[in-house]
Amino acid sequence: MRFKYPLFFFAALALLSSCVRRVEAGYSSIPLVDRLVDNSLPELQHLAERTGDPSGAIVLFGEPLRCLAMSEELMNCDEFDNVDARLVKDGLPDFSGETIVSILDFANPPYDSLSISGKDSLALREIAVRGALAALDSTLGCKMLVLSSPALAPKGGEDVVDFFGKIGCDVPVIFSADTSCSFTKVCYKALRERNLFTHNIAYPVARLMMVLGGENSSRPLLFDDNQVPESFADTVGVFAPNTYVSHVQNKHNP
Repeated sequence: MRFKYPLFFFAALALLSSCVRRVEAGYSSIPLVDRLVDNSLPELQHLAERTGDPSGAIVLFGEPLRCLAMSEELMNCDEFDNVDARLVKDGLPDFSGETIVSILDFANPPYDSLSISGKDSLALREIAVRGALAALDSTLGCKMLVLSSPALAPKGGEDVVDFFGKIGCDVPVIFSADTSCSFTKVCYKALRERNLFTHNIAYPVARLMMVLGGENSSRPLLFDDNQVPESFADTVGVFAPNTYVSHVQNKHNP
């Protein structure tokens, strides 16, 4: 798992040690990042200033089923004592009081269909950056970005860290190609270390967004069942019932 941190403060945990990496100095940006910075830096810096607040959202981006599965895990997990962070269940959701926003990527083909070499590797890296751009939407208030699809991790995660660094967006970026890494544990510890928990006493709230193809590929839209491609295997409510119910109940709340 990789993070946008100057120091990796819990690399000592054996479970996570194989998932922690540092982006090398002098990282070579992809052309998309260079264009965004060259053409829209003031606007991007303005968006970056609205991120990182404890009242903001944990934003997930990636293939729909990956996002939904991760949202369900974050909604339901109880692995830590919420008072002292011991790895002991306490009967309360670990992400109590948090808002979990899933940006379902319907704009791109299944990531596994894209090779991790050559031009297709660049396509995956660009998908990751466009996902980060979507997470900057001012209505989301992103305080953590999780790339939920392992296929985006090779290089794509570092591209997001590089992009965020160039625009002054100081939020944790979490990603891994290793499916054995526990995203729930890493997210919990990152939020606690950064003091980014809301500390509200309430059940987690889920919200669903979506990105579609064409000119709006980096603009998140409120999830609409009627716009889901016919190729999507089943309804969101089947794959992620807790997420879907929470979204329906809260989608019109500020």
